Amino acid sequence: MTNATLARLESVDGAEIILESVDVRAHLQCLVSRVTVTQTYRNLQNTNIEAVYTFPLPSDAVLLDLSLELNGKTLRGAVKRNEKAEENYEDAIVDGDSAVLLKKSKLDLFTINVGNLLPNESATVQFEYAQLHYWQGDSLRFHLPTTIAPRYGDPIAADLAEHEVPEYALSIDHGFSLTFRVEGELALADFECPSHPVRVSMKNGVREFVLSGGSALMDRDFIMVAKQSSQSVLDGLYAQDDEEYVALASFHPVLSENSTESARCVKLVVDCSGSMSGDSIDQAKDALYEILSSLRANDYFNLITFGSDYNLLFNELVPANANNIKEASQFVDRIDANMGGTEIGAALEAAYECGSIKGLSSDLLLITDGQVWDDDRVIAAAQKSGHRIFSVGVSSAVSEGFVRRISELTSGACELVSPRENMSERIVRHFRRIHQPSASSMRIKWPEAPIRQIPDKIETIYAGDTLHVFAWFSNPPEGTSRLVMRLEDGRTVTQEVQFSTKSQNSENLISILPRVAAHTRLQTMDTAKSAQMAVDYQLVTEYTSYVLVAERSEDEKSETLPALRKVHHALPAGYGGISTVCYAPPEVHSFHEQAPSEGVMYLSPPHRSHSGRRNMRQPDWDFDSIGKPALPAFSRNDPYNSFSRLVEKLNALYADESITHLNIDTFEELILFELDQAIADQLVALTPDGTDESNIVICFLMELSRSEPGKDLSRHVKRLIRKASRKNPAVPASVSDTISRLIESSQGVRSSSAGTASL
Repeated sequence: MTNATLARLESVDGAEIILESVDVRAHLQCLVSRVTVTQTYRNLQNTNIEAVYTFPLPSDAVLLDLSLELNGKTLRGAVKRNEKAEENYEDAIVDGDSAVLLKKSKLDLFTINVGNLLPNESATVQFEYAQLHYWQGDSLRFHLPTTIAPRYGDPIAADLAEHEVPEYALSIDHGFSLTFRVEGELALADFECPSHPVRVSMKNGVREFVLSGGSALMDRDFIMVAKQSSQSVLDGLYAQDDEEYVALASFHPVLSENSTESARCVKLVVDCSGSMSGDSIDQAKDALYEILSSLRANDYFNLITFGSDYNLLFNELVPANANNIKEASQFVDRIDANMGGTEIGAALEAAYECGSIKGLSSDLLLITDGQVWDDDRVIAAAQKSGHRIFSVGVSSAVSEGFVRRISELTSGACELVSPRENMSERIVRHFRRIHQPSASSMRIKWPEAPIRQIPDKIETIYAGDTLHVFAWFSNPPEGTSRLVMRLEDGRTVTQEVQFSTKSQNSENLISILPRVAAHTRLQTMDTAKSAQMAVDYQLVTEYTSYVLVAERSEDEKSETLPALRKVHHALPAGYGGISTVCYAPPEVHSFHEQAPSEGVMYLSPPHRSHSGRRNMRQPDWDFDSIGKPALPAFSRNDPYNSFSRLVEKLNALYADESITHLNIDTFEELILFELDQAIADQLVALTPDGTDESNIVICFLMELSRSEPGKDLSRHVKRLIRKASRKNPAVPASVSDTISRLIESSQGVRSSSAGTASL
């Protein structure tokens, strides 16, 4: 672990807030890795803080554990449903205790909150995750993301809370240390690290890699590639899962990669937004030249570039004759990453609509860094398009979740590639997958009939790719599992995986196998069942989060609410053309320029398109300005509801986060803040049972903060309400239930007297 000051934030009063160190320990064996990440936070301010860090993980990471070391004590977290986890966390914050909340913000983004870190106090947070890995041809790629590139669009509209939105500092110097261990037969493979210089050692059959300088900046993904020309006998893994046994069979079938001779219909869609400038766009162009030269005269194609807008080379698909190929090559000559933001949805729609050729499948090669917030809508449209999408995720900090999902959900394939991995060659290789012979049927013969199998139906596999399949049995699955594939050209391909007690030689893997397997089942269930299984197996999902609370003695409790402090991100190396990853001197590897500004960069939706050729010092960002966006504090694109004005006034009244107490305890004050008079009258009617007026007011505000109409109350207001609620006597359950129903039934209802009451 590095002891240097690796991440620096400046508060308004100039004090430093530090993410002091990040240490990563990764262990790879049998296509399964376990990764432990240790983050140390230190508060050098004179007030208590809440450190918030939104960071990337692989999209298929399965979180296994969370712990906190604070003042010599170590606590372990528990997975709970989101509502319960957040309630536990917020209760701890307003009570003056410390707490940690780890949640999934997006498919490949997680947010950790470390609340009530006292002055001069440090906290060490450690979490662990597991991941399945895949052979692609003769290569296996381990990918550790370290930073989030700026993304195009509105993160609030993409369901991130405002405090979760990543921010950037041009001079940030985050760093991490890393140890990467490989055990078993994989340790004998050839390895290369295209992203960082590393030192390697071998002891007792375990190969170990560490960063050459002890630590490195968190400005690019860490990539380790294993290469092995021939595959050994594959062993299956199994473990007891409650009263059943779960098995993992990992197939790597050898298929012919010969292209079909029939005509092809392909659409080439290339991201030319500002974030692609530099290494990414240069190598993408090299790949396009080679792809165009590989097309035959009976093929059909089109070429689309996009940024804030899109350009179609041809209005419809055209034959790949000499004239059209020449025109396309001249079009590629003019390509540059100068088209502004990443309006990928509109470009893909244009590609879908530019036609099809009867009798030919519609396939699309997408080259992009995937840096968009509106990914769910884009993926949903892709699923409806009838196209197979073969995505290539490029850059030193690719948005892996988006580019992988859009391919998986359209029966295509995804390849990730960083600038130093011979990007153009990898793009061309990926393009050739489009023309591989497909399988007309695929099935697995298990040692005995399984209780269930995930995936239950295997529809797509490409030459050289790994297929992971889980199955559950009543008995240990001793014997052979066989994959049988019948190709469309009439050939049959089989591969076997052996299950035996001799292969069960790694408790490190066996102990986590049931939880990794359960994680694959969640996507096949409805929301309620998925959430319950996630709690049962202690898995973080979109419905569940890790939480832990460190209770303090009365004399150590914080008397004030914590000040929010975000951990900022470094811009990825090579991003926007401000530096280069690909052409750094080999002995330096991680060299990059530092941008001159010390300012903090905030992400805001763009309102104009960029034009002109890129400038090495003034790149075409995927956003318009460097300045905090004016995000509305309430009613974001929502229809009017009866509580909008009240929410607005409360947010304005308590905009100063140094205010520590809620000073509202009468119905008249609620009316003053434009609560609907009819609703106020119904609240007044609840007091004859003897309940104090102030208790009714606080109960109403608490129920409002939990409801849909109150979702736009600021975090600070919600905490003030919660703090007041914790100190006020509890109202009868019947009263709180009545208030909750009142809020729910009052949405969109406004009396004629609302806003006209006088006090």
